[in-house]
Amino acid sequence: MHTSTNSRKTCSKCDKSTGAFSCDGCQQSFCLKHVAEHRQELTSQMDYIEQQHDIFHEDLLNQIQKNNEHILFNQINQWEKESICKIEQAAQQARIELHQILDNIIDHGKKSLNKISLELRRARELDDFFEKDLIQWRQQLNNFHTEIERMSTSINIIDDSSTSLIKPMEIVRDQTIKISDTNRSNQFSWLSNVKALFHDRFEKLSSIEHNETKKYSTQAFIKGSIGIIKVNNIDHYIDIENDGLTGKDQDMTRWIIRRDVDKQSKNIYKFPDNFILKYRSNVRILYNKTSDMEEKDKEILIHEDMKFWNIGSHVTTYLIDNNDEEKASIVQILAPL
Repeated sequence: MHTSTNSRKTCSKCDKSTGAFSCDGCQQSFCLKHVAEHRQELTSQMDYIEQQHDIFHEDLLNQIQKNNEHILFNQINQWEKESICKIEQAAQQARIELHQILDNIIDHGKKSLNKISLELRRARELDDFFEKDLIQWRQQLNNFHTEIERMSTSINIIDDSSTSLIKPMEIVRDQTIKISDTNRSNQFSWLSNVKALFHDRFEKLSSIEHNETKKYSTQAFIKGSIGIIKVNNIDHYIDIENDGLTGKDQDMTRWIIRRDVDKQSKNIYKFPDNFILKYRSNVRILYNKTSDMEEKDKEILIHEDMKFWNIGSHVTTYLIDNNDEEKASIVQILAPL
């Protein structure tokens, strides 16, 4: 802050012009009394940010320590066991089939050889054989040997990669996109990134939302400090939050919620006149009044149009301000089964 020497400015708090100071940050002027109060407000906001930083840092350290305990490791281990079991079962089945084929070849060979053996034994006992018989038996033995060899070498293993027995496991990360407000101070930009990283702690969104028969992938887009943090299609409610970064309450008069279901758009909710969403607070828009869905830390608004909850393969819920500007949205896409 510095003292203005070019013109006498009035204090933004009390309208006094004596000894006004100008703040380069908010571009407002203050008298000697209120400049100290303003500085204290900035200090309080800085304290809050540092507290959040410490919380996130602690969470990050705890997350690193718990990496090996992540639930996905259990899924990987289970996939490994099931894959090994499938391979062992397939290998055992292949052994059985190979044994059956080899046994059939041996049985066929025994029958052919037994016929020749019987003729040789009879000829020997009767001493009844000549050059022509010897040539015939020799030819039969050669043919027998060739046939057995051909049958044995005709067995092959077909490796069909198009019908893989084990489906590869792929690890992916859902990318949450947050659009930063160009009017937001730079000192808060890091906090938006941290909040996106730790969205589980803030319950900003769920990457996969379930209902009884469908599974949706979800992405949230937030511009500014007011955002949709959850759309629950099971219990029929929407949570909206003022994250408090601006330090201001938000008048949501004439704000609306718009819902696109498979490219069909409809304004499905209009906020009451003079409705104020206080900073660092939440509001829940609930279909009909269900006590199970009420929470002490959330203000409840009741919405009674059931058409609001139409579900399709591609659903987008928008938060629109009184200037018809999109402030936030959540996209829900039906995941393939």
